[in-house]
Amino acid sequence: MAAVVVAAAATTFTLTGGASADPAAASVAFKAEHTDRCISSYTAGQLAWRNTLPVPPPEPVTTVKVTGEVALRNTTPCAPPDGAVAVAVFTAYSGRTVVDTERRSTTGATKFEFVLTVPLVPTPTPVPIDRVTVQVCHAPITPIPEPGPFTCGDISSYPI
Repeated sequence: MAAVVVAAAATTFTLTGGASADPAAASVAFKAEHTDRCISSYTAGQLAWRNTLPVPPPEPVTTVKVTGEVALRNTTPCAPPDGAVAVAVFTAYSGRTVVDTERRSTTGATKFEFVLTVPLVPTPTPVPIDRVTVQVCHAPITPIPEPGPFTCGDISSYPI
C-alpha cells in the first residue's frame, strides 16, 4: 500500500522577529503539530538565519540554525501503537528548489540543534535560502523506513 499523507491536524505557527547576539542574524519561532488517531506530536523551537559568505549587501541567507524539541505524546484515551515515532521534517528552499533537509525523530521527547545550509558549489552568486518549511509526521515503527508509511500534519512555512 502506498504511503498515506494526511493533513489531520491544524498546524499553528508564530512569527516573531527578534534580535540575537549576531547583528547579521535574525530569528523566528516555529511550531508544528500533528494528531492521528491515538497519537499526537509537535515540534517547536527557533529558526535563526544568517549569511556566512563574504558577499556585498543584500547578503543572501546561506545558513539556518534550527534549535528546538520534537515530542510524541498520547492525548487520547486509546493507547498509541507500540514503536510509534514522531518525525519532524525541516526543509530549506531557494525558490522552488530544495537546498537542504533534515529529520529529527523520537519515541518520547528529544531536543535538537542542527544547521540547514546551501550547497557548497562554486557559483558567481550564492544560492540563497528564502524559506524553511516544518512538518511533523508519524511513523508506525522504528527504525523509520524510507520513504516510510507516514501520516503528516500540515506544512508550516517560514519565509526569510
